[in-house]
Amino acid sequence: MERLKGKKQIEKLFVSGRSIGAFPLRLVYIETEIINKVGVSVSKKHFKNAVDRNKIKRLLRVATESHFHKLLEPLDSKYCLMVLYVGKEMPRSKELDVQFTSMTKRFNKKILNEVKL
Repeated sequence: MERLKGKKQIEKLFVSGRSIGAFPLRLVYIETEIINKVGVSVSKKHFKNAVDRNKIKRLLRVATESHFHKLLEPLDSKYCLMVLYVGKEMPRSKELDVQFTSMTKRFNKKILNEVKL
């Protein structure tokens, strides 16, 4: 999985993408033709220090790799994903793991429903 970069791709994702919430996380996704890409983001409003934002982003990247890699690999479709941390407190990795599990289950259900339609 590659990192999601580029202003146009990210803008397209937020304009026409769909979202799933599992507090304190939010997933915005869109189907693409090329390759699976993932981005992570943390609000500057809630975390003023760059050190804190970077730590949360590292935790999100690790969780994203472990959870979404297994989920997206067998699918025929490719997706661009953006994981947003919308909480106001510093997360713990175990809590994030639980939230990622519930979010991946929701994402999987939505994807399967879209494929059936």
